Amino acid sequence: MEIAFGILGRTRLRTAAGFSADWGKPKERAVLAVLLLHANKSLSVRTIAEWVWGDEPPANPYGTLQTNITRIRSALRMHGLPGVISNEERAYKLEVDRSLIDFFAFDELVWKAKSAAYQPTPDHEKACALSEQAIALLSDEPLADLDSDLAHDRRRVFLRDQYLMAANGLLYSLGRLDRHEQMLCHLNEIQPAHDLDVMLARHRLIALYGLRKRVEAVRYYLDVRRRIRTEIADGSEEELHRFHEELRVQHAKQLVPVPAGPTPQYLPHDADTFVGQQDMLVQLNNLVLPQPQPRLVALDGPPGVGKTTLAVHWAWSVRSRFPDGYWFAALDGMADGPRVEVAQVVKDLLAAFGIAADSIPSLEARTARLRELLANRRMLVLLDNVADAGHVRPLLPVLSNCLVLITSRSRLSELAVHHHGRCLAVDPLGHNDIMTWLTNRIGDRAQAAPVARLAELADGMPLAMQLIGEQVAAQPRRSLDDFVRVLVRDRAVLSLGSGSAGSIRAAFELSYQSLTAAQAHLFRLLGLHPVREVSLDIVAALAGADREDARELVDSLVWTRLVEATDDDRYRLHDLLREYAAERAEQDEEPAERAAAVGRMLAWYTRAVHNADRHLFGFRKEVPALPMPPGVCERDFADDDDVARWCLQEEAALVAVIQSVADPEHAWRLANGVGELFYRYSRNDALLAVMRAGAAAARACGDVAVLVDTLLNLGFIHMKARHDHESADRCFREAREIFGDRDDPETLAVLLRNEAECLRGAETVSTAIATYQRALAITGKDDTRAGILHRLGETCLRGNRFDEATSYLYQALHLRERLGDSRGQGDSLLALARLAFDRGQPLSALSHCHLAIGMFQQARRPVGEASVLTLLGAITRDSGDLVAARHYASRALELCQDTDREVEAVALDLLAQIDWKTGELDTAVERWRSAADAFHDLGDRRADGIESQLDEIADFTQPSVPQTRLQSETAERLSGEILP
Repeated sequence: MEIAFGILGRTRLRTAAGFSADWGKPKERAVLAVLLLHANKSLSVRTIAEWVWGDEPPANPYGTLQTNITRIRSALRMHGLPGVISNEERAYKLEVDRSLIDFFAFDELVWKAKSAAYQPTPDHEKACALSEQAIALLSDEPLADLDSDLAHDRRRVFLRDQYLMAANGLLYSLGRLDRHEQMLCHLNEIQPAHDLDVMLARHRLIALYGLRKRVEAVRYYLDVRRRIRTEIADGSEEELHRFHEELRVQHAKQLVPVPAGPTPQYLPHDADTFVGQQDMLVQLNNLVLPQPQPRLVALDGPPGVGKTTLAVHWAWSVRSRFPDGYWFAALDGMADGPRVEVAQVVKDLLAAFGIAADSIPSLEARTARLRELLANRRMLVLLDNVADAGHVRPLLPVLSNCLVLITSRSRLSELAVHHHGRCLAVDPLGHNDIMTWLTNRIGDRAQAAPVARLAELADGMPLAMQLIGEQVAAQPRRSLDDFVRVLVRDRAVLSLGSGSAGSIRAAFELSYQSLTAAQAHLFRLLGLHPVREVSLDIVAALAGADREDARELVDSLVWTRLVEATDDDRYRLHDLLREYAAERAEQDEEPAERAAAVGRMLAWYTRAVHNADRHLFGFRKEVPALPMPPGVCERDFADDDDVARWCLQEEAALVAVIQSVADPEHAWRLANGVGELFYRYSRNDALLAVMRAGAAAARACGDVAVLVDTLLNLGFIHMKARHDHESADRCFREAREIFGDRDDPETLAVLLRNEAECLRGAETVSTAIATYQRALAITGKDDTRAGILHRLGETCLRGNRFDEATSYLYQALHLRERLGDSRGQGDSLLALARLAFDRGQPLSALSHCHLAIGMFQQARRPVGEASVLTLLGAITRDSGDLVAARHYASRALELCQDTDREVEAVALDLLAQIDWKTGELDTAVERWRSAADAFHDLGDRRADGIESQLDEIADFTQPSVPQTRLQSETAERLSGEILP
């Protein structure tokens, strides 16, 4: 189970961006640390205050703590984290699974490591791994956000007892595995704080004697024994003396010397320029220390990812650690010709030792002779391109005294399970690494933009990178831009090196040919999807299979390294592999089967979008769903959060499917269905893309009603998500022309509502109200009525018709409450809060704001929450609480950045005003400029007011903005519409 909370260091939370301590204020992190440390236990306010504030509690501990608890609850909800904080009789309790907290996960890992090390048949590999996992959880001193005496005492107990227990367990197992260099590395980190601990001293002596550093061991023993006697005098020096004597006698005999003779020394040429894979090189270096011990390590990954290049490069870097020899053997497990078998490897190694294999009559005798030669040697043996575990299984006993590094396109888990090996997956290179290599290869011709595009085409695949670099280098008179133009053509990168064994297609072909018929069929079908990552549901729909059968089959592709498994039952193909899969589908699948698979996929998406839409917006008119083909299981949703997770996961896939795969009949349904979901979650770029595609599909279908509805939705998106009223107006005019004089009151009501929406400015208020009222008179649908009533209220507010605005907004709110429309309730509550603010009723405004925030959080609409926070900032600014105002405005900016330009501009303007009031003049000017730029981009007249302020400021050496004018302009700006 993944850790969700951390207190072994600063108080951290698992967020979408990773495990982070950069959330909340210091006291919020401190309070959560106390609750996590005492998970599932009730703590009085006094106890929590002692942990958090020590001897200097706040004047009102209960109120202060309640504020922090409220913010912690909000943070947990925002990041989708488990845990409920209850409050009974002035005591708080965090109810949560303790295994999600690193403090308790640490103890569990240490206990499991101890069990593995001391069972009848010890598994020290497992014990080491578990102990290392436990120690890795400690990012800093425990409870680092707490500074009380109680926290200091708890830290000392943890480090003295729990941490040292884990460290001693790890050192014990490393010693049993003869990994003495690793022991010293860990001891060098641990011992400075515990330099007279006898157990740690014993471990250091074991490591030093194991590394044959007898003189250093004796010197260390004498020094530490003397210090124990003089500094702590507890008699433990005698225990250390007895242990040292036993150890010295045990290591008195020297190892048998290596017999004389030739030393095998062969590695292929290293790469002239090696880039990337630094993490993997560090992992390999950590496994193979300066005096290496026998180990088995396997590198796996898809074809072309650079496994052999990495292995050879690393082998060259550490070859000096292997004075007894190093050897490379290509086993051709995936190759055009026959693979190299164990017998040939044995024969070649005997020859490297100067022994003619033909002089030894049988393979069994040759193997025995090679085992004898390797018995007292520490060699590095690199076995490249191994087909599977069975390919090398007979060779492993012979190489049991060596460090064996294997590369394979398959995951060799058998080696990890049965031979205590370590399997490491090689990932594609990063974009910057590819750019560095290409720039070096191309030389003086390199230009940033074309090289960056070439790097994107390589997509992290070293083989593609090398072939692109070679193509460019071989044609020095050809421009890089021309190379890019050629390579962006369909599957042009796949074709590089065609006709040679080193081409990308040839590399993929070898893996493809090794698949079973069922695996190859599924691999081809995955190429029909337009993006690299798909869910298990889509795998099942493409294959026409149930989830469990689909899971078993796709997991078998994961082990071939043609497919990668990710979180939440999702699977990913490298883009070049996906192109290759699509190519194979065109060649090897019947057109009817391709069409059927795509049809199943589109039907699944259409029904999933329909079910998500019904779950959230069941009160609105639905987009008609098509029937599901036989054998396709539809996606249901447990709750609103389930819909949100699914929608965000499938965003890229939905956009690509609608744009490039769906026929017009599916496309307009998918676009109109998913549009409301994307709007709810502020996915504005995706929203505009799918609605444009939906409009094009609706035109192709020729259904007037469908086209009108889709154009209305597209215009609404231009207006609300992009603030592009010109494009919105074009869509509405086209819809009106197509609609003509059809007898459809509901569609006409929406047309009128949108036309009124486009009327902006004080001079159009009366016209807009009249148009809304016409729309209201003809609609019979509650959700349409609620929207029109809400907009009537906002328009009346814009025209200072406060009583009418109040009436309309409350009517809209009551309708939306009855419909269960949480986002709509948030919008109406926010408008009522603005109304109260404009009428000089701050308490009423605050009350509506807090209700609105709850609704927007429930609807998972951060832009709405940000809008409320800007209003809260204005209210607290006017009350003189600039600290709270800054907090609200800053949080608003975080929530809306890169999602809503208008709310971002309002938040910047508010922050600038606060900066100005607190004397941070340069910062204020900078923020006003940013706000003005944003309003200008939106064509919003609020930019003019800010620029006037900036002009006045520039006219004075010590600028001063009149307070009354600032307040009036701010009130005017904040009273403007932010959300629909």
